[in-house]
Amino acid sequence: MTKWLVVATLMGIGGGLAAVVLKFSIDFITQMSAMVPQWIAPAVGGILVSVLYLWDKNAAGFGTDKYIYAVNKKNSPLPFKMVFSKIAVTAITLGFQGSGGVEGPMLVIGGGLASGITKLRAWKNYFCDEDCRTLAICGAAGAIGAIFRSPLGGGIFVVEILYKSSLHYADLFPAMLSSTMGFVIYSMLANANPMFVIPNYLPNVWNVPSFLLAGVTAGLASLLFMWIFRKVQGFFDKLPYKRMHPFIGGLLTGIILIFLPDVAATGTNVIQEMIHGVFPIKLLLLLLAGKILATSFTVTSGGSAGLVIPALFIGAISGNFISVLMGNGEFGLSASLVIAGMAASLASIANVPIAAAIMLVEMVGLRLGVPATLGSIIGYALGHGQVIYGVTSPDHWQFEEVKQWRKSDINKKGH
Repeated sequence: MTKWLVVATLMGIGGGLAAVVLKFSIDFITQMSAMVPQWIAPAVGGILVSVLYLWDKNAAGFGTDKYIYAVNKKNSPLPFKMVFSKIAVTAITLGFQGSGGVEGPMLVIGGGLASGITKLRAWKNYFCDEDCRTLAICGAAGAIGAIFRSPLGGGIFVVEILYKSSLHYADLFPAMLSSTMGFVIYSMLANANPMFVIPNYLPNVWNVPSFLLAGVTAGLASLLFMWIFRKVQGFFDKLPYKRMHPFIGGLLTGIILIFLPDVAATGTNVIQEMIHGVFPIKLLLLLLAGKILATSFTVTSGGSAGLVIPALFIGAISGNFISVLMGNGEFGLSASLVIAGMAASLASIANVPIAAAIMLVEMVGLRLGVPATLGSIIGYALGHGQVIYGVTSPDHWQFEEVKQWRKSDINKKGH
């Protein structure tokens, strides 16, 4: 137990530092890319990404699938060099206006840190196979808890995403400690404020039906996103000249940015605007189509970006859409509908209902815990039959293998 208190703390600090480095790297490259017209920037980023893939082709894509595979498959650690390649490629992808989030890259970066620790001569023989698995989870938790400013939700997210319908509690508590430490480091060095600012509003029981409606709308929009994402992924899988894929994806994204510049990069500023104001329905529908296509083009072509923030973007659009349909002029209720939609989309796309509710509460505050919880339940109910990451286990099929690791390690160490 003492060992894991120390190790989880250290991995959380490492994950938090990695999150700080990624944030400042993205900010720096975003400033540099401002010299290039926005609609050209994603194609330029695609060219640079293709060059970096000559060094490490494993850095392509969102990365969540690689994290899940590495944790659930014995003797499949994430290479340590992916810490550096993933930071570089993600900073270029998002800095040059590619559409996506940061959670997938952060999972890989945190897991790669764990791989580096286990290869140190002084520590190499100290960790068994299951320990290496837990180390990867702790590193990822530190990074996620930091980048989303979600000390509790980050730890739950990295464990819940591993399995489609279960949680492994032995992984959960070290992950929560690491996530908390990552958040502390990020707060000290980067930003301690919640991701989004919300109005001072407390929902009541009469708002519940509208929250459920926002959750259903966001869940359906998420299903549409996953369907289009897989279709675009299939297109790029069949397309020859793979080294040109990031450029092609960037070019297609750039065309969208000519008409809808707000779907570029993470789009958290647009989410904040949707929390504080109602958009016209036509604009919401255009933003939905644009964000879905831009994210699909960016990620499936080989750009390094995650799907959590696009999920939040889609959910915010859905909640705003319901607010417009209801003719709601109440500022606080409109924001609550947006939060319900964000939780629903995250739960639907990532299959993480518990983490979705908790992360949204930590992002915006406890006052909107009711819409966040209801939205996550509805979103998960609609989307749990879909798996966008491709390698998530339907249940604990890995646990028998994990039990064998434990038995062999206990016999080997004699304790």
